[in-house]
Amino acid sequence: MKKIRIIFLTCLCLLVVGCSSPFVENDDEASISTFSSGTLRVNYIDVGQGDSIFIQLPNNETMLIDAGEAYKSDNVINYLNNLGITKIDYVIGTHPHTDHIGGLEEVINTFDIGSIYMPRASSTSKTYEDLLTTISSKGLKVKTAKSGVVVLDEDNLKLEFIAPNSDSYSELNNYSAVLKLTYLDNTFLFMGDAETLSEEEITSEIKADVIKVGHHGSDSSSSLEFVKKVSPEYAIIMVGEGNSYNHPYQSIIDRYESVGAKVLRTDLDGNIICDCDGSTVTCDGDKDSSSNSNSNNSTSNISLVSLTSPVSRGNNATISIKGLPNTTYDIDVMYSSGASKASGLEDKTSDSEGNVSWTFKVSSNVKVGTYEVKITDGENSVSYSLEVIQ
Repeated sequence: MKKIRIIFLTCLCLLVVGCSSPFVENDDEASISTFSSGTLRVNYIDVGQGDSIFIQLPNNETMLIDAGEAYKSDNVINYLNNLGITKIDYVIGTHPHTDHIGGLEEVINTFDIGSIYMPRASSTSKTYEDLLTTISSKGLKVKTAKSGVVVLDEDNLKLEFIAPNSDSYSELNNYSAVLKLTYLDNTFLFMGDAETLSEEEITSEIKADVIKVGHHGSDSSSSLEFVKKVSPEYAIIMVGEGNSYNHPYQSIIDRYESVGAKVLRTDLDGNIICDCDGSTVTCDGDKDSSSNSNSNNSTSNISLVSLTSPVSRGNNATISIKGLPNTTYDIDVMYSSGASKASGLEDKTSDSEGNVSWTFKVSSNVKVGTYEVKITDGENSVSYSLEVIQ
């Protein structure tokens, strides 16, 4: 994952953002609402290489953790619309990486929002600045997500942050807001992109029935000691099909399976839904993955060789893939204004070994952000992320 220069939210940062601070101190007491016994449902929404988790709490409240890249916001919004959702009681932006918070701006603009929680870490990305502006423009404030902050505490239902535990990290991933959800006898962990340093700092009990695996199954997270302590029944990995990071790592899949966990992945299993009655949990994906193995290879026969990302506006980008020999491939670079019409993005036919590449100019008019690059052979397709910087 590309490292973004980290800065604390100081007055200087707020001047860069161009809005008043949306951050406020957390309430001294946890939010309390009338609890009625019911079913807890956790929806792990397939947004490609990113995170978005929608939780339907047994007290009829709702929570959204992250919303994927900006170009995946429609996936999240449509998913919630199909559930008949009009209000999200709690929104969590785990940390300011675009594959986690990119879609939150549109989500916040679309739904009635209760409370927003984010860690006190920032980046200079336009995506993060625009999110803060949107939050302020709707008259909302951000509560700090950090260890010890309780979002909700009822007789049989508790939502609490167990990380981050320090004020400063060299890696933005370690600022990830880690949420622990306990309903009667069942526990869920949501790790964001928290890496091994953050894992080591967690002092709370972390035995859980279900874990959203940290950092998309990278070996920067999920240390052996941590995995043994969690010993989940299910390990959910949110990851994009054919992604350029080679996530998830097979060693991490093996590590969770070694403690008896069933590993589910959004790239293979699609949207994953976990239902919990407080004593038992069942998790299933909505896409048949029986023909797929636990590797990063998809059935599309398209694999990424190289991609120029990030790329500065006004410069050229090149993407190379390996697919089927002598096959015609179509490519679309989806900017916020629509598909790019740049020269060099025409349909191309792979050589006898399946190699094909495109070189195109990223216009100086393109907004800074992360965009989808979609490649298809007419039957199968894969998507990659192109980050455009200043």
